[in-house]
Amino acid sequence: MLVFGTVVASRPHQVRIKIHEFDEFETSWYFVPQICTVKDKSSNSLAVNTEVAACVTEDFEDGCIIGALYNDEDVCILEDENVKLISFEDGTIFKYDKKEHKHTVDVKGQIYVKATDKVIFDCEVEMTQNLKVAKDVSDKKGTMQAMRNVYNSHTHSNGNEGEPTGTPSGTM
Repeated sequence: MLVFGTVVASRPHQVRIKIHEFDEFETSWYFVPQICTVKDKSSNSLAVNTEVAACVTEDFEDGCIIGALYNDEDVCILEDENVKLISFEDGTIFKYDKKEHKHTVDVKGQIYVKATDKVIFDCEVEMTQNLKVAKDVSDKKGTMQAMRNVYNSHTHSNGNEGEPTGTPSGTM
């Protein structure tokens, strides 16, 4: 049977709901479907007060949430069928516009990327803030450290009889 209700308790991958059309009946724990659960894993829990649709047994003993629903208080913030969006309570968003071919990620905090091999950008990268690097920076000609080694401790063959000239006024 199809019912509609409000989440009154939530734990990872399960919720209890209050079913309005049956005198505010409060259910046992119902499962919340996930995208994948066997080899690959996903996790998405529902917050208390989320309006949901559920498929339940006649005695309401067992049930499964079909999905979360928008309502008069919690309205959809998009009206463009070309845009996919995940918006978080802290203001972080993941948005993709299929028509514009633009992916926007706005994180209210830090992004940590760890790869066992490397991260490859096959595009121009534009930085609008500082770039800090813990290891060496290199291009197809060499590393910045190699340039510093050459230019910061160089000698002149003429004019100083081959002796070091001291620390350059502008180091690399």
